[in-house]
Amino acid sequence: MATGELTELETAIEKIVTVFFTHAGKEGKKGTLTAAEFKELVQLQLPNLMKDTTSLEEKMRELDVNSDEELKFGEYWRLVGELAKAVRREKAGKK
Repeated sequence: MATGELTELETAIEKIVTVFFTHAGKEGKKGTLTAAEFKELVQLQLPNLMKDTTSLEEKMRELDVNSDEELKFGEYWRLVGELAKAVRREKAGKK
């Protein structure tokens, strides 16, 4: 893909993808997150942004649009978008 040094945003996008694939496929289908993999990803990578989430099982059901009990990258991306919006709202409120 890119041949030069990545920008901050490009690095962030690459990291989001890498984190997903690091956790996906340990169990279940390769390239998807099972409930256990999702829980591990959230606990290790999102402990601050998702600390107010009462039920990870409920959150996973909400994200799992095709109800196959696994999250594909697109479903995981919905979570990233939700968290980005929450960060934006927080930053906008602090100005």
